[in-house]
Amino acid sequence: MPIEVIAHRGYSSVAPENTLAALRVALDAGADAIEFDLQVASCGTPVLLHDPHLGRTTNGVGPVRRRTLGQLQALDAGRWFSPEFKGERIPSFAEALDLLAPTRVPVFAEVKGYRELEDLDRMARIVRAAGMTDRLHFISMDYGIVDRIGGQDADVGLGWIVEKEERFVDAMKRANASADRALIDFDYRVLLSDPDLAPRTRARGVGLAVWTVDDTADADALHDLGVRRFTTNRVSELRGWASTKG
Repeated sequence: MPIEVIAHRGYSSVAPENTLAALRVALDAGADAIEFDLQVASCGTPVLLHDPHLGRTTNGVGPVRRRTLGQLQALDAGRWFSPEFKGERIPSFAEALDLLAPTRVPVFAEVKGYRELEDLDRMARIVRAAGMTDRLHFISMDYGIVDRIGGQDADVGLGWIVEKEERFVDAMKRANASADRALIDFDYRVLLSDPDLAPRTRARGVGLAVWTVDDTADADALHDLGVRRFTTNRVSELRGWASTKG
């Protein structure tokens, strides 16, 4: 497959992460795919946000899950990054998919938190309503989340995040059961530490991705291992690098 440069939290080095602005600039920079994070509001609405608390990336405080969507969207999610983005809102999952649906780019939605299992079922329904089951992967470090969503929708993509080597066997066992729609998303340092994991993954017919690769020397080494999906904060640099690979 050709190299796929995946914008991490949108183009998070030039716009506030997990905002519509970050998604737009990622598309403008030529990102081949988009990754973002999901938390859930108190009303059950999934929203784009990495942390379980609001303080780092908004002018709010406290847990995300204690605010309704309306309360969350009254906050400023851009001013912390730059005055240029003052007034940027926290987008809902549905709003992000509305923006991305016409582009046809693949999407990787990392589920970071939820309140109850029905929240995960709702995420699956939102993707189906947006007509994007054929190009969206739900990924998570919580394998129970991935399994639950996979049980709700037989078509949506699934991804098990491997942030340390000892989780590989469990992730592969789960991915093998859904190989035609599955991928393993590695912390790239795991593969550089044990290069044998990449061919072992590909030999099982399971997709392979890595995060978060911002250095082209690392990208070269991973490319030699057969990696073709690269999540990065530096979309333009990785796109330029990818163009040299033919």
